[in-house]
Amino acid sequence: MIAWIIYHRDNAIYNKQYIQFYIDEGAKQGIEVKLLLVEDMEFGVRAGTWFLTYHKQELQKPDFAIGRAIYPLLSKQLECMGIPVFNNSFVAEICNDKARTYQYLAKTGIKMVDSSFYRNSQVQGVIDNLRQDTVIKAVAGHGGSQVFLVPEHQDSTTLVHTSIVEGLAGSDVVVQPLTGTRHQDLRVYVIGKDIIAAVLRTAKEGFKSNFSLGGEVRLYELKDVEVEIVQKIIMQFDFGLVGIDFIIGDEGELIFNEVEDVVGSRMLYQCSEINIVELYLAYIIERLRSS
Repeated sequence: MIAWIIYHRDNAIYNKQYIQFYIDEGAKQGIEVKLLLVEDMEFGVRAGTWFLTYHKQELQKPDFAIGRAIYPLLSKQLECMGIPVFNNSFVAEICNDKARTYQYLAKTGIKMVDSSFYRNSQVQGVIDNLRQDTVIKAVAGHGGSQVFLVPEHQDSTTLVHTSIVEGLAGSDVVVQPLTGTRHQDLRVYVIGKDIIAAVLRTAKEGFKSNFSLGGEVRLYELKDVEVEIVQKIIMQFDFGLVGIDFIIGDEGELIFNEVEDVVGSRMLYQCSEINIVELYLAYIIERLRSS
């Protein structure tokens, strides 16, 4: 069995050890995992059909691909070519756009932060008219990047606001009131329809609790009512491996925040013995065998 794991070059360097986990675990399960870099691919439509080359050469089609590049168009291309992709292109398309995620999941009735969606050209006007502590997020921000807090009483002419506009790098945005004074959030790891683990993250300082930004982490046991909330989200998608993130409200309630398609696993390995890569590859094999 052959699998492609697909990364952008810079992220492949940063995640070298994680990629090796896939190669090693794949070998144990009879899978030859090959790393492909987006920068070395060419794909599109030629002579009326889909094509993909790597270093200008055609490759033997894999049995499946694991997309770690946040590139929904590429995921869809592979699916058009008959290659199963985990996560699939629909998950990649919806979950890597915060506005589309909130819009899509509003039908579930789960609790989420009030969110307004704006084009990038509107950002400065939005900042100038804020009347409360407000969080501005790039729709495609990942890992806590491109998330900015604008205090209620900040002068709109300050360099801070200029840095926010520049930091958004042209992205459209989601604008939300600052929510949750505990500065905690919860990541729930999901494979397919199964909840694997939940990790509670607490910010050391500021309002971002991301592990990559210095947040403290520990395993968390979900209550029955919390499992029901997670299941409502799971039922709306055909997930491979994702992280579903919630803000912890002031009463300890879960407030939906986002779904991480290309989810990181460092903090799960930090606070548990769970081998998420082993479980994920086993799930994919079983999924392919039963399809």
